[in-house]
Amino acid sequence: MKLAKLNPVDVRYIVDRMRERDRQELFALRWDDSAEDLAEAVMSWGEFSWVAGLGNEPIAAIGATLIHPGNWQVWAFGTDRWPEIALSLTRHVRRVMTPALLESGMLRSECKTLDIHTNAHRWLEVLGAEKESENPNYGRNGETFFTYVWLRDKLLSTINTKQTAKADKRR
Repeated sequence: MKLAKLNPVDVRYIVDRMRERDRQELFALRWDDSAEDLAEAVMSWGEFSWVAGLGNEPIAAIGATLIHPGNWQVWAFGTDRWPEIALSLTRHVRRVMTPALLESGMLRSECKTLDIHTNAHRWLEVLGAEKESENPNYGRNGETFFTYVWLRDKLLSTINTKQTAKADKRR
């Protein structure tokens, strides 16, 4: 998998070829279904943002947007080739993105996800997020969304527990 900073050409490519559930989820939170407006908005979603791809083909956009001090909105979407890079993206989140957010002073990160986007729910749980709430009528057409969260203290505790277990195995 190849990672690069967000750029308008790759983001538009991914937006135009999004998985159907990603499309439903993202456009339910927007004023309209304009791919052009969405691609433009994604370009402003923060410094912790990347495009992931294979070869020269962009497959996913992922990142975190600071919504207020210490609190981040985490997001990701991709094309139907998502499964080909899912494991590498998982590693990227664990090794790069989460430590960078913690270093920035993150207290809480959250992700809003469409209730029927079960693949997203499973991936968020693999990444250590916990379902915090159900949000009825959150989407523009009354769609229900779930809020998944990562809390700083719990993340640090999990990281420390894993590091201790690794150190114990080496002894």
